[in-house]
Amino acid sequence: MKLSYSFIVAQGVKSLILFLQNSWGSIQHPYNTYRKLAAGKNSIQVIPLFLLCLIYFGWTTLIHVGLRSHPLLVSFNFVKLTIAFVATFFLVIGALFLVSRLFGGKGTLQNLFLPWSYSLMPTLIWFFSTSLLWLSFPPPRTASVQGQLLSFLFIVFSLFLFYWKGVLYYLTLRFGMRLDFFRIAGVSLVIFPLGALYAVILYRVGIFRIPFI
Repeated sequence: MKLSYSFIVAQGVKSLILFLQNSWGSIQHPYNTYRKLAAGKNSIQVIPLFLLCLIYFGWTTLIHVGLRSHPLLVSFNFVKLTIAFVATFFLVIGALFLVSRLFGGKGTLQNLFLPWSYSLMPTLIWFFSTSLLWLSFPPPRTASVQGQLLSFLFIVFSLFLFYWKGVLYYLTLRFGMRLDFFRIAGVSLVIFPLGALYAVILYRVGIFRIPFI
């Protein structure tokens, strides 16, 4: 049966509303928001988030490759980043699931999908901010008072996003895999070194200098 135009529009509006609500909730009320997300319902709400990720990949490709570059080069870089992002996303979910199972986790991949998807919000904001800063104030930067103040503010901003990311990571395992603090710490002792190794591999092959995780 063919989907009607009105149904597609309704689903699109619904996904956007849920995305906005849960994005704000992950800042204001992350505990309650992630408890609901771990139920794994209305997965369509991640569409706006993934579209924003694609917009970023298109944006950063144009910044680094240039508007006047050959269309094939632009397309190749965009597709390369997109494939690497999708592969990394599901690889991380799979790793979190398998390692959490080893530590007694009782959740499913479906329980992890939405929580981990929303944990990309601080990542996306940081990457967008970094690219805008690079475009507005390209290196080399002076050691003036204004330059030092800008660097200080960006460090503070980055630390806030890092803290937010850490909270969402913890809640992903807490509700997605039903782990307590000590088991989450054990999972982290396995996941973090693997993540560091994966980041090095991505850097060596020239895909991401900093992994989009």
